[in-house]
Parts: sequence; C-alpha cells; structure tokens
Amino acid sequence: MQTAAPDSLVGRTLEGRYRILDRIARGGMSTVYSAIDERLDRLVAVKVMSAALSADPAFIDRFAREARSAARLAHVNAVAVYDQGQDETDGHHVFLVMELVEGRTLRDLIRERNGRFTPAEAISIMEPVLAALAAAHRAGLVHRDVKPENILLSDDGLVKVADFGLARALDSDAASTRTGLMMGTVAYCAPEQITRGQADQRSDVYAAGIVLFELLTGRPPYSGESAMNVAYQHVHSRVPAPSSQTKGIPNEIDELVISATDTEPSQRPADAGAFLAEIAEIRSDLNLPITAIPQRPRTARHEAPPTAPANDTSRTAFIDGAPRSDTQVVPRHGGGQSGPPPAVVTPPPRGGGKPAKGRALSPRQRRKRRTIIGIVAVVVLGLGSAGGGIWLVSWYSDWNHHVPKVAGDSLQQAESSLKSNGYKIGAVTYQYSGTVKYGEVISTTPGSGSRLEKGKTVSLVISHGVHMATVPKVANLSPDDAKTKLSAAGFKFGPGVQLQYSTTVQKGKTIGTDPAAGLSVEYGTVVSIVVSNGPPLVNVPALTTNETFDDYNAALTAVKLKADRQPDAFSDTVPVGDVISIDPTQGQLPQGGSVKVTVSKGPQFVQIPKIKRGDSGESAKAALEAVGLVCQFDKSIDGGVFDKVFSISPHSGETVPSGSTVTVVLL
Repeated sequence: MQTAAPDSLVGRTLEGRYRILDRIARGGMSTVYSAIDERLDRLVAVKVMSAALSADPAFIDRFAREARSAARLAHVNAVAVYDQGQDETDGHHVFLVMELVEGRTLRDLIRERNGRFTPAEAISIMEPVLAALAAAHRAGLVHRDVKPENILLSDDGLVKVADFGLARALDSDAASTRTGLMMGTVAYCAPEQITRGQADQRSDVYAAGIVLFELLTGRPPYSGESAMNVAYQHVHSRVPAPSSQTKGIPNEIDELVISATDTEPSQRPADAGAFLAEIAEIRSDLNLPITAIPQRPRTARHEAPPTAPANDTSRTAFIDGAPRSDTQVVPRHGGGQSGPPPAVVTPPPRGGGKPAKGRALSPRQRRKRRTIIGIVAVVVLGLGSAGGGIWLVSWYSDWNHHVPKVAGDSLQQAESSLKSNGYKIGAVTYQYSGTVKYGEVISTTPGSGSRLEKGKTVSLVISHGVHMATVPKVANLSPDDAKTKLSAAGFKFGPGVQLQYSTTVQKGKTIGTDPAAGLSVEYGTVVSIVVSNGPPLVNVPALTTNETFDDYNAALTAVKLKADRQPDAFSDTVPVGDVISIDPTQGQLPQGGSVKVTVSKGPQFVQIPKIKRGDSGESAKAALEAVGLVCQFDKSIDGGVFDKVFSISPHSGETVPSGSTVTVVLL
C-alpha cells in the first residue's frame, strides 16, 4: 500500500510565530493548515499559497492589499482575517492567517441532507449569509465568490462566510490573465461577471440567490458538460421559479429568487442589505419560524474536526470572456453605511425649459412659441405704442425665466447664483443626508429648471451631513425589549433574530447586536439581533467496565461536561477508585452540565465484637448481626442444649468483610 508523502510544513513555525499542526485541505492554489499562534496562544487556520504564486512579486503586493481590506471586516458571520505574511526560512511561503472554525461547510450539510431544505430552513441559513455580505457591502467590499463551499457552519450554531478578499488577489494573477483563465465557481457567477468580467454588490446578490435556489430545490438552476455551457445559460437564460422544481414553495419566495437572479443587475436588490430586508418581509408575511442549524453528527468522546476556508479547492477555470471571480473594493456611498434614501431633487419639468443652443425645437415648442409671439404682437399693435411693446417683451422675459441648478453648491454659492438670476432667497432649512456633503444644497423649492418669474422667492434645503447614532447595549434583554430599545435609538431591524449557542447567556435572551453596541453608525442602519439558543447539547459518555474516576472525568471534559462527584460508596464488586455508577446513564445534557459520579471505596470491613464463653447464643447472634455479620450456630457439642457460647470462629477482635459468616459453637 502506497502512503502519501509527509507535508514538509507540518511542525514548522512560520515567521517565528505560527506553528503548523496539521493539514486541513489542499488545492491547486493553496493549502490550509491548522496552527498555533504562539504569541497569542490560540488556534488559527493558515492558508499557504502555492509556490508559483508566492514567487510572483506582483501577486504578493495584491495579496497583502486584499488581506488588509478583508481584515477590516469585523462581523459575527464573517470568518475573521488576523494576519498575512511571508516566510523564507525554507523556501518562499506567502500565507494568510484566519479564524479557525470548528464545523463543516454548507456544501457538507447539503450532502448530509441529500437535497432540499424547507423554506424556513433555507431562509434561516441565508439570513446570516446576507448579514455578513451586507456588512461587507457597507465597507466597500464585494465577495465575488459566494457559494456553499465558502459558507461555514460552526458547531456552536453560527453561519460564517469565508474568503473575503482572497478572490481578487488570485484572479488578478498575471499568469492567469495572460492565459485568459478566470477563477470562480461558474454555477454561481452573475451574467455580468461572465460577459464583462465585472462584479459589484449586485453580483453577490445574484450568487446568493442561486444558493437560495439550490437550498430550496436541491441543485443549482444550471448544469452542463462544461463550464462554458453553464456560463452560456447564466447569460442567455432566466433562473426558473423554485416551485417549478419543488412543490410547496410559496409565490413570495419564487418572486424573491427570480428578482435576485435577474440577468439585468439593475432589476436585482441593490445590495445584500436590501436582499436581507426583502427576506425579513417574507418571513413576517409567511410567519416562517427561525430554525437552528442542525448539529453535525459526532462521537461523544471526541471534539469535532476544524473547518477552514479553502475555496480554491473547488474553483472552476474557464476561458477568457468569462468573469473574473475576485474580491474588489468598490466606492462607498454615504460614508460607507446604509441609511435612509437620499432626498429627492425635483427634476426640470419636461419641455418646460429653454432649448439648448443649436438644438432643434420640438413641434410642441414651435407651436407654443408662435402662439406667445402672436399674442405679444397683437397686444403691441393694439397698444400702438413702442414703449408698450418694450414693456411686454420685458414682461415675457421675466415670466419665461427658470430656477438655476444649485444642488451640490455651498449655501454662499447658491445664494449668489439665485440672486444673479433675479431671485430672492426664501427659507433656508437643514436636513440630514447620507449622499450630500455637510453644508451643500440638497434641493430647492421650486425645483431646479422650474419656470419662475424673476423677483420671486426660492427656498433652500441644506445638508446637515450624515445623521449618526450610537448602538445601545441590549445584552441579556428579551428580543422584544431589545427591539424596543433599538427602535427608540433610531435603528431598523434585520429579519427576525440570529440564533447562537451560548454558555453564558440564558436561552432566549439577547447576546448582542451587529453592528456592536457602542459603535457610532448612520441613523436608521439595519441592526441584526443575536439571541442565545442556550448551550449546545452533547452526548453523555458511556461508562465502561473498570473505569477510574480520572478516566471518566477526562471523557466528560472532552465533551465540555463536568463531573459532580458524589460521596464514595462501599462495593464488594468494584475495585477502589473505579466508578460504580453515573447519573444520568445516557442521553444528552447542555454543554457545561454536570453528571453525578459515584466512586468505589472497596468492600466494607468490620471488627468481630467481643463475645465471651458462657454468653447466650441469642446475645451472640444479636451482637454479630448488629455489625453486619451473619451468625451460624454449631451445636455439635452435647447438642447445644445449654445455649451457651463455647467458642467463635473467627475470633473476637478480628477484622472481616461486612456480611461475612461467624460460626458460634454452643454447649
């Protein structure tokens, strides 16, 4: 039998800090290891890039920039990026240090379930995925590679999205560009990624919509013999309604999936936050329950193996003309945070303004001009006065004037422009805005381009900048009380709540929020509430024969249970120090719970009481039974007619096990 060659990095320490413990996953572009951060004494996942990539200086620069961008994303549903570095002790190794997640991927769960999920289950999985993507979109990050392999399900019930930032560094690799290859899982690629190689927040929405379709139906909408065949379907077909594949899916969810996977990006939800809000409405309308992530099957005495993101192990390459699946930084809007929609600036009335110089007049404008000129001519002729004609022409000029566009100008610039056009300045009011800078004009009344006679008043609305608010602390409150407190502070809510196992917060109480308490964010930001699902349940380890207390206590510790040692008991069958019994003997307990353990102190010994020759047989029997011994009479001497003690065996004062038989010879 041929064995795999040992991994040369296992046992090594990168940059004098990260000691490699074991290999978790391996792909064409990277290998993922579990490691110990010896400086902070914590377990981490280390993704080491391939030798070919590590030798490319341009890739190393991009890799470092993308790692810094990803490290700024702090969200409970996103795999945290801790560090990135290079080690040249034995070869050139470029690596990324991430949070080590114990659990499995969504792809693993799909395989375990062998197909589809209920609408409630699918929505409960997608909510934290979209919450992580929404936080990334607010920070100006686009994932570009959303798929089940990059969605991790931790053993404590959390959903985490992995590999923010890595796709861009990989897909911008010069070698890939020269050969015309593109990285990414084509089954989840948005059409614009395939046709133009471009991706924004709406591309992530499309991929999330495909994942939701797969959860509901058990498979992605498109399949084919090659990546090019699948890519062609993304561009030239429309994703069908999930109910056409699986019965019992409500129309509202059909419409949500169709909207999110529209081939035209402008017809999709604007970003993951908007997608999340639509899911919230559907959950409320359909009264869908929140369901926890199913626990992964595992043995009682062993911890679960860790899961680390290794998305390059499941990527598909296809020819140029297809999209590039990388994570890129996109411009922020309104300070990089979601908020209320920008104030509406009234557009110029259609056909109401003067035509641009050199532009042909429309038939309607020509008829209108002829009518006005005719009226003016008749009046002028009727008055018979040149002075009257001049007055009318001046009046027409004043009447046919329009409010200039001052949106985006400072107050001083706007006032100057309006006054130079013959208008007076009316009321100046201030309004919060996430899109217009502080002190600049948001809008005017009447609006820009409106016909307004000279000398009239124009009011101005000035931006007061972004309205900021501090997220209040809601830990240990009920979800309803938490929502009341958040609402009073001016925040909106994500869909339902996120469930998370906790050994410190009572089940049903709020653990915290995202964004976290104390952060200053834009007023009206959507806040997700994280609620405790109590400690996770673990199996009670079975008691084996001749198991010492220390051994059984170690088994309990391995599954995060405690031993509640009861007073030791005598046992004629269980050796000293071994466990006699446990309570409960089987089943499950919440993590951190206790199991009652009784330990043997061996058989009980007693001393034979003092019995004198001549004592009565009955008194001897009573004395022996009082200390737990069995009395047996021997009447072989004269038939024992006198009922007097002649001798006993064993003798008085000797120590024997409790329950032993003592022979009393009677005269």
